[in-house]
Amino acid sequence: MRRRHLKTPNIISNQRGVSLIELIVVMGIIVIMSMISGGGVALFFRKYDELRKYAELQNDAIELLNYIKFGIPVGDEGAALTQTGLGDYQFHKPKEYYGVNNALTIQFLNAPYGARQSNSIRVIPILVQDHGLTPSDYADFYYHNGTVRCRRSYQGSGSSTVLTLFPKTGTRDYISLDEISFKQLNNGSNISVLDVTLRAKVEVGPKRYKRLMYRTQMVKK
Repeated sequence: MRRRHLKTPNIISNQRGVSLIELIVVMGIIVIMSMISGGGVALFFRKYDELRKYAELQNDAIELLNYIKFGIPVGDEGAALTQTGLGDYQFHKPKEYYGVNNALTIQFLNAPYGARQSNSIRVIPILVQDHGLTPSDYADFYYHNGTVRCRRSYQGSGSSTVLTLFPKTGTRDYISLDEISFKQLNNGSNISVLDVTLRAKVEVGPKRYKRLMYRTQMVKK
């Protein structure tokens, strides 16, 4: 009986080695994918940095307007301390808040008599005898060399700490103030309604900026 011999493929001999051209092609594909991946990562971090800086500009601008409207802390125990390297302030148990909303009188600073607009204001609070406030108490929100600053006096004693509210100390390399203005809207000599405009920008790249403009009304109660 004839035995049939099955031919089995010689697997080893039929496998082809990787040629130099194929190796070069594969390496080229890997390089291209790496470049695309690296560029995507770089683009992600660049966009993230732009969004972070713009969000920081918005937050700092809103914080400034809230200080002016609702009040800056006064009568804190000790000077205001810098909380972070960006220049945030931490107030220790403030006694009062001096702002437009709780003002007895609002005055324009750095403006001629009778002016209806300025880049600086003085807020004189409503006198509260129980808290020992005096007619000399005030909070000044004023423009100085591209920044908005604040001076405060509580119970007749002015604070030695001048607060730089905007742009903050740690953000001036990329955030800048274009305009801060206070305009009287009501008739008469006493200021009771203010139109407040804030314009600023943040540098998100070499000579590339995102701009912001907030405009709001504040009313003395």
